This record gives sequence, C-alpha cells and structure tokens, in this order.
Amino acid sequence: GGGMHTEGEMADKLQTLSTSIGSGIGITLNCIYINPRQWGFQFPALLRMRDEGVPITGLCIGGGVPSLDQALEIIDSLRAADIRHVSFKPSTAEAIRHVVRVAQASRGYPIVLQWTGGRGGGHHSYEDFHQPILETYAAIRACDNIALVAGSGFGDAEGSLPYVTGDWSIAYGRAPMPFDGILLGSRVMVAQEAGTSLAAKQLIVATAGLLDSEWDRTYAGAHNGVITITSEYGEMNHMIATRGIMFIREMFDTILNQPREKREALLLARKDEIISRLNNDYMRPWFGLKTDGRVVDLEEMTYTEVISRAVNLMYVAHQQRWTDASFCKFVIDFVDRVEGRMCITAPGSSLSAELFDVDPREYATRVSEMYPESVSQLLTSEDVQFFISMCKRRGQKPLPFVPVLDVDFGVLFMKDMTCQSDDLDSVIDQDPQRVCIQQGPVAVQYSTVVDEPVKDILDGIYHGHITSLVQRLHDGDESQIPVVEYIGAEPVPMSLSESVDVCESETERVFVLPTQAERLPELDAWLQMLAGPHKSWLHALVTASAIVQDAKYADNYIRKLLRARPGRTATVHLESGLPSLLTIVDADGVLELTINCDADRAVRLTIYHKSLYGVVVPFSLEFTYNPSQNLTPIHGSKQRDDESVRKLCIDTWVANAGVPTVFEDVVDSNTVVKSSLTITEEHSRGFCESVGNQAWQYTFARDGILQAPMEYAHIAFTRNMLRLLQSSVFGFGQVNVVHLYNDVTLEDGARSLILGDELITSARIDGLVNLVPGKKITLYCTIERHGKKVATVKSAFLSRSHYIDIDNAFERYPQQLITIMLPSAADIAALELNE
Repeated sequence: GGGMHTEGEMADKLQTLSTSIGSGIGITLNCIYINPRQWGFQFPALLRMRDEGVPITGLCIGGGVPSLDQALEIIDSLRAADIRHVSFKPSTAEAIRHVVRVAQASRGYPIVLQWTGGRGGGHHSYEDFHQPILETYAAIRACDNIALVAGSGFGDAEGSLPYVTGDWSIAYGRAPMPFDGILLGSRVMVAQEAGTSLAAKQLIVATAGLLDSEWDRTYAGAHNGVITITSEYGEMNHMIATRGIMFIREMFDTILNQPREKREALLLARKDEIISRLNNDYMRPWFGLKTDGRVVDLEEMTYTEVISRAVNLMYVAHQQRWTDASFCKFVIDFVDRVEGRMCITAPGSSLSAELFDVDPREYATRVSEMYPESVSQLLTSEDVQFFISMCKRRGQKPLPFVPVLDVDFGVLFMKDMTCQSDDLDSVIDQDPQRVCIQQGPVAVQYSTVVDEPVKDILDGIYHGHITSLVQRLHDGDESQIPVVEYIGAEPVPMSLSESVDVCESETERVFVLPTQAERLPELDAWLQMLAGPHKSWLHALVTASAIVQDAKYADNYIRKLLRARPGRTATVHLESGLPSLLTIVDADGVLELTINCDADRAVRLTIYHKSLYGVVVPFSLEFTYNPSQNLTPIHGSKQRDDESVRKLCIDTWVANAGVPTVFEDVVDSNTVVKSSLTITEEHSRGFCESVGNQAWQYTFARDGILQAPMEYAHIAFTRNMLRLLQSSVFGFGQVNVVHLYNDVTLEDGARSLILGDELITSARIDGLVNLVPGKKITLYCTIERHGKKVATVKSAFLSRSHYIDIDNAFERYPQQLITIMLPSAADIAALELNE
C-alpha cells in the first residue's frame, strides 16, 4: 500500500487485482503504519471495500507495531469486517514479545508474525535472523493464534526447507523450531507477473549478492551489487547499488543525516555538484532548464518554459500517456495560474478546460499563442512559490523532478523512491541505473532468470519441499500420505440442550426443535450439530463465513436460512457416515428446503416457496464445493444466482395469477403491456381492511353506489409493474430492488372509482439508467375506464449493485406545451423578424 496515494487509486488497484487472481483467493494489503496520512485513509477504505465484497482476507501492518490498545482496536475492526487475520512485522526480540502480548489479549484472533531480521530486502531491522527467534520461540508457540512466518534470504527449496522442518535450530543446540510458512519478496521481483520493469529485472539477475554470513557488509558500502541506505521513513533498506542509490547514500551520509535546520545551507554549498548528479545519475532531475539547454533556477524560467519542462518530465511522449493522472492535473493547474497572471480582463472561456483534448506536447504552444508575453516573461516570485507549493501538495504522486534545494529536499528527493523502477519508460533515457530497486542481499543470488512465471518459482519451492518431506516422513512412498477432507480446524464437539429431540441411526440424524422460541439452541451450536463430527461439504457450508461469488465475497446467507426455528425438523441423510442430503420441514410438516451434494461436488439448495394460491414454487441455487480452498470452500456464481432469482419471480408471478397464465417476456423497451381489473366489493373491502382505511364512502353505499379508494389505480397497475420488473429489458437484480416512489395523478373531471368499474391499464418502461448505487427503472402507466383516461401512475425502483449496459440505457422525457404571451404587436413583429 505504500505506493497508493489516494483512496481512488487504492480502490482501482484492489479491484483490478481481485479480477485477475483465481476465484476464492484472498488479498492481504500491506499498509505503512508509520505513515499517518496513508494509514488514515487506507485502513477505513480497507474495511469499507471488504464490506462491498472485495476479497480482502488480511491486513499486514508495516513500519512498526502499534501499541497494545491501538492494536486491539484495529483487531476489533478487522474482526467486525470479517477480515481473517492481521500480520505484524516486529524488528527486535522485544517487539516480538509485544506481538505475543497483543495475541494474548486479542481473544484468539489469528495473528501472523512475520520475521525477517536484518537480511530482508527493503525495510529491515539490524537484528541477526536467528538469535531473536531462539530467545522468543517458546513464548510465540504458547499462543495458539500466532502463525510464525520466516522471510528474507529465501529463493529455493533447499535453503528454505530447514525453516519449515525446524532443523535450522539444531545447529544452535536446540530442539527443532519449525516456522509455519516462508515469505518471498525479492525472489519474485523478477517474475513475469511482477511490475518491475524489464531492464530493472535484468539488473537484478546480473547482481551476485552475498552469502548469509556476509549480508551485514552492505551497511559499510556496496558489496556484490547490494548496498544499504536509509529510506524516507528513516529505516534501513537494502537496494541494488545503482548510480541513483549510490547518490542517495552519499546525500544521506553528508547532508540528510544532519539536523533539518542545517540542511539547506549544506545543499546550497554544493549546489552545482548536486544538480549535476541529479541530471546525470538520478531518476528525478533538476527542474530548472532553459529552452537552449542551460541549467537554471526556477525563477530564471519563463512561463512557457515551465509548462514545456513539466510536460517533458511528466508525460511519456513515446507512449502518449501521463506517468500518473495527477500529473495532468498538476500541469493544468499551473496553466490556470498562468492564465490568471496574463489576463487583464476575464477570458470568455478557460484555456485550461480546452487543453484536456489537446496533445500535452502542444500545451506551451497553445499558451504562447493566446498569451505571447508568456514566452518572454520570467516567473514572478509569487508564482515561483506557487509552483513549489504545488510540488509539495498532498494527494498526488511524488513528482519526477527536484525543483528547489530547501529544507524539504529529502521529501522531494526520496519520497516513494521505488515506484519509478516499475516504470522505466518514464525515466530519463530509460536508464535502470538511475532508479531505486529494493532487493535482499542474500535472496538476490537466487534470481537467475528474467520473467520466470511466478507459478514456476513457487511450484519449484513447493514441490521441492513436498519431495523432501515425503522422503523424510514416508520413505518416498506417496501412498502413505494421510488423506483429509480439507485442511482446517477440526469440527468442535457440541451437545444440544434437552429441548432438542435427537434420533440417530446409520443412515440419518433427525433433529426436532422445540416449539418455544426461548428454548431454541444458539446458532453456532445448532449448525455444528447439523454438520456432524466429521469434515464434509455440509460442515464447510455451515461454517464458512463467506461464499465466493466470482471475484467477490458474499456473506454466507445459508447460515441464516438454517437457523433454528420453532417446530422445525431437520434430517441429515448419511452415506458411509457422511452427509448426502439435508431436509428441513416446518412445524406443520411442510417441506421448506433441501440441500444436497453430488459426486461432482455440486451443491444444490432448493427452497420451496408457496404462492398466494398455495402453489409451491421451487427456488434453487447451485454452488461448488472446493475443499482445496479451505478458507473459502463454497463457490457460487452471481450470474447463475441472478438467473435463478429472476426465474423465481417469473414463476411466482404466474402462480399468483390464480388462473392458468403464461409469462410473456418484454424484450423491447417500446413495448406497452395491457391488462384489466374489475373492482369487486369483496376485493375492495378486503383491501381497505388490510391497510386500515375506514373511510365511510368505502364502507357504506350512497345512492346505491359504493366507492373504491383511488389506490386501485396502483393496484390495477401492479401485475404489469411486476411483469416489467421481471422482463429481459430490465434484466437481473430483482432481489436487490427498492421502491423509490409512486406518483398517482388523477385526470381533471374524472369521477371517483366505484364497484363494477373495469380498469384498463397500459404500462411501459419510461426510463432505465445507471446511478451510483445501481440501475434505476421508471415505469409509466395510464388507467382507462370506458375508453377515457382516469389516472396516470408513475413508479420508480432502484436495483442496488446491478447496472444496465450503457448501450441499453434510455430515458423518455414528456413533451411539454409551453405558452408564451405576446402582449403587443411590436413583440409579435420582433419574433417574426428573428425567424
């Protein structure tokens, strides 16, 4: 998360990642806790995006371990958002003990303790890798909720296996101390999928690296292509020893390690040398440059020179793109300033607004054409300060140049310094020696192939471990490997209260729930009893907290469906001791739902819905049981679910007709659907009773005439309304529909509705558009009686989180008759003259 500077950028990257990884695979985001601004927007956004279904399963907190109170507050928020684990990166033995205290106070929340010691690539501690773990291993293992993960210096199966088996500690005279997993960072930077630029990958492969016993030599200087510098966060960082990194090391050793108030004088004393090094060796050159190539300060540049230089450094001309979207805004904002400086009177239109449609390389030309003096006029002192303040404003990508040597030089020089190694096309001369490339001094020796698929890298280590472990534990005989249903916690033994009648046999388990609500069992205990004592598809179904739907997670609504209800009877049918079918019947013995799993691990849930006339309408949802993904073993399909919901709505519409009916789909947005309704006394009185309308005119006849409420205009429209909501034009999303409004308008002079009136309705879709929360449909209906219009009804609905294809969106606007009064002949003559 260190390279994500806005919430929008973070959302875009996580959404892109979620659609590019396999279904059901979770995302863990690394957030820099030491950076309060980034943490301030990234952590709340993480919780919000998880609530929206983004498959975020973990948070890794880098840049320090929070205090006990803050860590527990973070964990409470993660637990509430159904984020499965949090990772901490302690840097010392004492910090490890602090993580242990957090784990002890976290009420069993899963915590990953990532230990890299001093040899890890990127930020790291000064510590030896082994000694702090030897000191704290017993305390770590006393916490069941800590997963211990080793990182740094790994790149193959042979070197990492001793940390999986625990053999590494034997050399120190200790019992085996296995880790629960390993981290790979530096090793995968050369992978085909890594964002690292090709030339940077080639530089990594060409770097020799150091042995485990030599890694700390990089603190003194560059060795075998690796050096250690102090990052913008003040932490030690292992890097490839490029020219740019050597310049950073020199700047820190001579200037940036000095008190802040002394730095500007030291910079200015070496101004020419520093500017020369920026231009020749570093990814962020000196900004000041005249058209003739002379290096100058900002105040010696003209307005058009500033615009041209900014575009040259921020816009990748050979790829016709901005390095970052915020850079376009930066240049346009400065053009606004130029326009304000040059204009004596307010312009008719803004030049900056026109530039969005212009090639950025033409910006300076367009400005000079409109304001010729901008070519020769130097920046005023106020505009120099304005430009510098723009360079330091928050929320934008760190700029690819250095505009001034002042007390903020360290920020301008080093902030987000590794990002340009991923985009060498934006760097001067596309020279990898100018950029900063993080890399572990030990792990780099394992990177020998550029663009090796990450699957090959990971499979090589994984299968190497498996081969060694099978040989070690089973003498190489794979048939001796124990088989389990899936890797995960064993079912918890449960016992229900005596209020639940239980009858068990070899072929079924029957549970009869009490009729009194207060005697019902708790949800978790009840579901565990249904699942049984063994891992199975049913156990996975009722214990999973989320169901995978394509690239998102949805709350496991099946747990709510199966909750204990008064009088229910649940029967689990068994085959070879494992569940094959679950049936639920209500207190009256009516089948409510069934769930079964076939040999292909296809799980089908069927709910038996009863229509208004007692017709049973089955509603089925299908899932896939995938035990290889133990955290998310139940996979569904949003498309398939949407189709099932629409079918249920259509089948219910047919069943509720009360007479044999066929659903006629609407596939054309211009289609008008018609129906009729005759007002009867029984229906009118029943409606008034149901809504509590006790008005006398709807109860007592006057002159032999009994009136009906005007709501009948909407009642007459209801079946057509539902038909349009279930049409192909509307598409999917019926279960997410919320009603926005009804607008019933009576025609002038129309008499009230009375018994016996036959209402003819003509309805159509008046609009289908996308809004931020979902698609909005507007329906329009006319009500006629005896061939004359009585009323019009307009209703609008919102289907949340469902959207219409933009090509199919439309909206009808009624033509309005506008009358303009012309009081004199002169006005009429003037109007005719304008024709």
